[in-house]
Amino acid sequence: MRQGRGCGRWPSSGSQGFSLMEVLVALLVLAIGLLGLAALQARGVKFNHDAYLRSQATYLAYEVIDLMRANVTNAGDYVVATDPGGTCDPGASGHTNDLACWYDALQAALPAGDAIIAANGDQFDVTIRWQARGAREATNQAACLAAPSRVWVDPLCLVTQSWTFRT
Repeated sequence: MRQGRGCGRWPSSGSQGFSLMEVLVALLVLAIGLLGLAALQARGVKFNHDAYLRSQATYLAYEVIDLMRANVTNAGDYVVATDPGGTCDPGASGHTNDLACWYDALQAALPAGDAIIAANGDQFDVTIRWQARGAREATNQAACLAAPSRVWVDPLCLVTQSWTFRT
């Protein structure tokens, strides 16, 4: 029995290479999908790190608030505008040592970490600042204040967070 054109073992010349084209398109779609997955993973890592820094700042704020509550009669002594300096002695007590140890922990936990503790009567405000991930400079507060309310999106900004409590 004689086979006609295109009825044999090989496809006709009009459809040659069609499977190869399907494979190339499938590889292109897969590559785009993998690039999207990699971008999603990178953003997830960034946001996870930002959340970690925020939780560290919250922990440190509550730590100094608890120190002030434990020494409520001298809570005003904890009010500082900058790092008071001094050396942390884990065996010592008193507000000066508490602040020295707390500032050491703050600077170890947060990049470019800094804090201000302010008082207004019986109300105390603990404001902690740190450098955002990928920030190129930590002193650009004018740009941060001009930025939208979600300033942590701007990589040039210091992240600022405040906690308030009453004695």
